[in-house]
Amino acid sequence: MPSLDALLTQENPSGLYRLDWTGDPAALAETVAARGWRVFFLDGRRAVDKPSFLRLAAEAMAFPGYFGWNWDAFEECLTDLAWVPAAGYLILYEDPVTLAAHAPEVWATAYAILADAVETWRQTATPMVILLRGGDHLLAHLPAVTVTPGEEQV
Repeated sequence: MPSLDALLTQENPSGLYRLDWTGDPAALAETVAARGWRVFFLDGRRAVDKPSFLRLAAEAMAFPGYFGWNWDAFEECLTDLAWVPAAGYLILYEDPVTLAAHAPEVWATAYAILADAVETWRQTATPMVILLRGGDHLLAHLPAVTVTPGEEQV
């Protein structure tokens, strides 16, 4: 189980992980942003279907005006991010279980696109880490990342 620090300092840590930590996402975001990374927080309690999930992602990641509000457009924006250049990208998706409970097929598609996106970023020099937090029964198959004491502070 790697720590967040170990994950962020690897040469290309791109991947999809389960976050085993209950601390403040804002503190974590500050720490990661201090490394030159862009941090996007998705409050999954607001995503209960495809339109609300896409709206959540578009708002959190400041998708450009040409975003097409469909799965292909979501994937294209997720694997481009040219409008928000950074040393790396971290998406913290809080409570994905809400979407999985309300719209399992939508969750399955969103999850597949997230997983494909990190594979795309692995082929670049820019890492993308996606941390899913909450609903451990849903995420048990993912490798876990922990945040050690003090690691969430700059």
